[in-house]
Amino acid sequence: MKLETIRVLSVYMHRNITIDEKAYNLLASLKQDPRDSFTKVILRHVRKPADTCGELLEAFEGYIPPVEVADIDKFLKERGRRSKRK
Repeated sequence: MKLETIRVLSVYMHRNITIDEKAYNLLASLKQDPRDSFTKVILRHVRKPADTCGELLEAFEGYIPPVEVADIDKFLKERGRRSKRK
């Protein structure tokens, strides 16, 4: 049996940025795990603005907005009622 050696080289580019204490605290609060990097936090929460309607649709594909149960109950209770506006 012949064993082969496989070498994997990973190259990461590092950049230093300056942020204030408020931004640092915000990023730190968004970490999901103590081993989470700020890079992962930023990529998870920051999106490039859509240039076209198609890009906007792609960005929201599969997105389900968070809804409170109380809001659903209120909607179902008041469904079909006429507005009091004239």
